[in-house]
Amino acid sequence: MKVPALLLLFIAGTLGQSCVGRCGVNDGVSGCQCNSVCSNYGDCCSDYEAVCFSCKDRCGEGYVYSKPCQCNNECGSHGNCCSDYDVECGGGTGGGVTDTDLRNLMEELYSLDVNSVGNQLVLDHQGQGSSGDLAPESLFVSVPESALTGPTISLLRQLQDNYIPSVSFAEDEDAAEVAEQEAFLDAVMATQVMQRAETFLTEKNLLSGSLRDKLKEIWFMMYTRSGSILGSSGFEHVFVGELKNGVVSGFHNWVSFYQEELDGNLNYMGWSKTVDLGDKGEIIMDHFEWLGEPKSIGSMMVGTSPELDMAMFTVCFLARPDSKCPTQMNGHQFQVQTWTLNYNGHVLVGSAYPDI
Repeated sequence: MKVPALLLLFIAGTLGQSCVGRCGVNDGVSGCQCNSVCSNYGDCCSDYEAVCFSCKDRCGEGYVYSKPCQCNNECGSHGNCCSDYDVECGGGTGGGVTDTDLRNLMEELYSLDVNSVGNQLVLDHQGQGSSGDLAPESLFVSVPESALTGPTISLLRQLQDNYIPSVSFAEDEDAAEVAEQEAFLDAVMATQVMQRAETFLTEKNLLSGSLRDKLKEIWFMMYTRSGSILGSSGFEHVFVGELKNGVVSGFHNWVSFYQEELDGNLNYMGWSKTVDLGDKGEIIMDHFEWLGEPKSIGSMMVGTSPELDMAMFTVCFLARPDSKCPTQMNGHQFQVQTWTLNYNGHVLVGSAYPDI
């Protein structure tokens, strides 16, 4: 009697020789394994990638953290669908946001950005290295007033002086500061960059409702990084900077960097890597001291508009949370790392930064 091929595969799986029916399993007994860490130990079954990185015959299965990717109707909102989820399972829940989709979108956002001012800035990178003070002079040599008065950068600057650096002190948002937040959100949402990001997120079922509401929630809702003190937010951490436990935390925005350097509060100490973004600016990985505390490894987009930064971070936060998000601008590929922070039932931005 001829035994069906699928049955043979199932039998192989039960004998521990195949990953069919075993994705996410590490029984410690079988000769090969099928979980997300098997590649670290070199004991994956030969069909691990073909079976466990695909949704074929897995649609609707329950979530198991040790599976390398998921095939259920929640995977889109968590950014962990297998790449063929749309094809195999019918899509419709945010699955199938491929690396190519993300890179193509980021290039489009880059091309749509009209408020970047990289071509107006003059920088002095000085010494290259990852430690020690390799830069006796400031990073920013020349920043003309015209670079700071655009429709979104000017409103970003109004927001940046609203925060207390230490996460151990509660932030007190008054009506004027809330009004500045609202004006900033209105301005970035009026740009083609953010409107295109909203369309993409909606089409990929990563966003329900308005992007403006989502931005206000994930970036500006206050939370705690120190006991019960409401002394932090995603916006403050990324676009301003914070101090925690004797080190600089966050601080991934060039406008804040420039202002603190101008005020004598920041000592730029050198760079280790850069990515050329053409006339929009660049990405720099650097190290510095702020208010006397160290930042041993930092990174920021320099010259770009706040809407481009925030759109890029937000898309990656929703599509690839807590992981490296494939990105491309000006023909150069890099990654964006995002981290989530759960507070009172909300999933908020813990951090987001370019990883080059």
